[in-house]
Amino acid sequence: MPVTTQSELECLDPDWSHVRETVLMLYLSAAQIEAAMHEGGQSVHRLTHAFETISTASNQLSQALSTLENDSQTTISPVAQEAVAMINNEIQNSVVAFQFHDRISQRLHNVTTALHSLSDLIKAIERTDKPDEWQLLQNTIKQGYTMESERLMFEHIMLGSSVEDALAIYRHNFDDLPEADDSDDDIELF
Repeated sequence: MPVTTQSELECLDPDWSHVRETVLMLYLSAAQIEAAMHEGGQSVHRLTHAFETISTASNQLSQALSTLENDSQTTISPVAQEAVAMINNEIQNSVVAFQFHDRISQRLHNVTTALHSLSDLIKAIERTDKPDEWQLLQNTIKQGYTMESERLMFEHIMLGSSVEDALAIYRHNFDDLPEADDSDDDIELF
């Protein structure tokens, strides 16, 4: 495949510029993330409905078993009691998985918001060489974070850490936390 030079591109499209191409790529990345989040959200919505139905049925079964157990003439199979306990345990595990999905959705939403803001700044050529515009962008992005892990990563990247170093710091601070500890990472469920 022959390589097209910049002058050939400019002849094909007189409005061509690296800034415009960069903005288009940023918009494409944001759109792909948004589409993936939308598709994932639809699946999670269906799963949420299914687990609500399962949870309701499990509670009804548990109540029915309790009623039967209170009847002195009826004995409840330990297998049935164990099965209800297993269902309830798996429902709780599923809630944790839904929280994980919500946390990912929040992060991806923050990424798309940052990409849009960055695109807007790059598109406004008169603003790109003004440090206060970049500082405003960074402050806006940082203020949008609700999770401590995002703020920590942002701060380290802004201080010049590499992506690998920032991820290592993230893993050190957040990977070994117990599941019940949400480390001040506020999660808004559904």
